[in-house]
Amino acid sequence: MTEIAVIGAGLAGCVVANDLSKTAYVKVYEKSSRPGGRMATRFAGRHQFDHGAQFFGATTPDFKSFLNPFLENGCVARWDPRFAEFDGPELICQTQWGESHPHYVGTPTMSSFVDKLSKNLDCVFEIKVASIERQDERWVLYDTEARRLGDYDWIILTAPAEQTYQLLPNGVDFKSRVGLVKMLGCYSLLLGYRDAINLTFDAASVKNANISWISVNSSKPDRKNFSLLVQSTNRWAEQNMNMDLDEVQEKLFKFTSEILCLNINTADYVETKRWRFANSIRPTDQSFFLDRSNQVASCGDWCIKGRIEAAFLSAKRLAVELLKEL
Repeated sequence: MTEIAVIGAGLAGCVVANDLSKTAYVKVYEKSSRPGGRMATRFAGRHQFDHGAQFFGATTPDFKSFLNPFLENGCVARWDPRFAEFDGPELICQTQWGESHPHYVGTPTMSSFVDKLSKNLDCVFEIKVASIERQDERWVLYDTEARRLGDYDWIILTAPAEQTYQLLPNGVDFKSRVGLVKMLGCYSLLLGYRDAINLTFDAASVKNANISWISVNSSKPDRKNFSLLVQSTNRWAEQNMNMDLDEVQEKLFKFTSEILCLNINTADYVETKRWRFANSIRPTDQSFFLDRSNQVASCGDWCIKGRIEAAFLSAKRLAVELLKEL
């Protein structure tokens, strides 16, 4: 039986691993403590925060069909917030998200349905693959302490583009193309409150400011206790990616207070999260990468567009192509 290593247990990694496990032995390596990647939820005392991806849409028949079982079993739910648009501190539009363009979240955490997918897989967590070498016509994986993790016929990398590029062995025919993909960072500000703040919206996009998103995270299904989630623009994050997190936090407080015209410093829980690879600005012209002669492949949202649905589509299309080889 063909043996395959998948690096990364985000949605793309779990989807491609599930599909290939029907005809091959697949092992998934994940450096974090749980699956989901940027579909991340942080628990802090009485609060919880979706501090990575905020929601997702479903526009293609394949992704809609994929989601249906998770909608039925409660791992995914529709989120219909009161939505606002700001131009700087000026509120320019308010609407209600609803059935015409549904938006979804995982429940009770963003990664709940990825957790379900991973249960069927041979996943190892808190293991970082640091290098890959070719030995005796097999791919050998090593961790950060140069310990041998295993050897495989195929390797599939699903990490963000820049991390994938760094890990790809020289000689893989698509490595240079992956190197052209540029991913931008983002900061998330997590704010938990004992008492709710009276806002006229549950989610808001912001233009012409240093923050791009404000949401009442607790307005999502199965979230309790009032919390706010603020995200910076990619541009501001890139300009300040090496700034001390305490200073970043202070500035995000200031930016948010200016937009809301409110004092938000009464939070009883505050944390700032740095995402070095949040969005891709230079997507590729293909859904996945495949080097048949070297038996190396790569997929992820960054191949198409930095969205959760794109991660699924990239992985699904790669799996279809690889199943012809196995």
